[in-house]
Amino acid sequence: MTIETSVGSKLYRQNSSGPVVQEIQLGLRAVGYKLSGTSFFGPATNTAVRSFQRSAGLTVDGVVGGVTARAIDVAVATPNATGAVINISSSIVLPAAQIQRALWFEAGMNLLGVKEFAGSRDNPIIIDWAKDEGGDVAKVYTHDSIAWCALFANHTLTKVGLEGTETLWALDFANPKKWPCLRLDGPAVGAFAPMLRDGGGHITIVAGKDQHGNVMGLGGNQSDAVTIAPFAVSRLNKGYWWPAGVPLPDRTGMTHLPVISSSGKISSDEA
Repeated sequence: MTIETSVGSKLYRQNSSGPVVQEIQLGLRAVGYKLSGTSFFGPATNTAVRSFQRSAGLTVDGVVGGVTARAIDVAVATPNATGAVINISSSIVLPAAQIQRALWFEAGMNLLGVKEFAGSRDNPIIIDWAKDEGGDVAKVYTHDSIAWCALFANHTLTKVGLEGTETLWALDFANPKKWPCLRLDGPAVGAFAPMLRDGGGHITIVAGKDQHGNVMGLGGNQSDAVTIAPFAVSRLNKGYWWPAGVPLPDRTGMTHLPVISSSGKISSDEA
């Protein structure tokens, strides 16, 4: 039986549960998404569905109906050398690496371009991230003029159901006592890379490298926005960190990072 047949005329979205949800999860896992088949449509499944829909050229809404289910069936049934997903609308084969990225990285990529508002106004999107985190973060973070790189990093983890640091301190991402994490022996896409800066710290998520030999980092509060910016390897001397309990990346090191073009101008505008 196909996933499309199982889905039928129903719609499955976040908070759905049952055997059909498990079929959807296992189908997505078969094409590279790191899902475990829990039968509960949680935030990780939502992120994977949205990523798959984008790769397949479908409407990105996080809802699995007949069209998305059919696309998953086609992807599962279409073997190729790289394990890539086929873009259903254009028959373009996409790189397998694009669908095997860490789900929190995918969640962060969905937020590219979000920026703080100038003046006394606050971007409600950023404020809502703090509300979602709850606890001390929600109490302390009341204006988007407050440094929010750690808020963004924590939000990417929350979006996929993983534990974060529950603080606004960037350097806590290098502290296993503050956050259940493991240190990697080198950079990998999705790794958290905290660093020192004037007046404190900054946290970015490894996205790749540029043609100048810098690490490209996905982060919040980079030029007051969610951007991908270059960082000199020497700045990233707090190491590269990975959430505990999540399968480790297959390979680490600069040689294995994808190349993302940049001007080479080192980022120094963080807060």
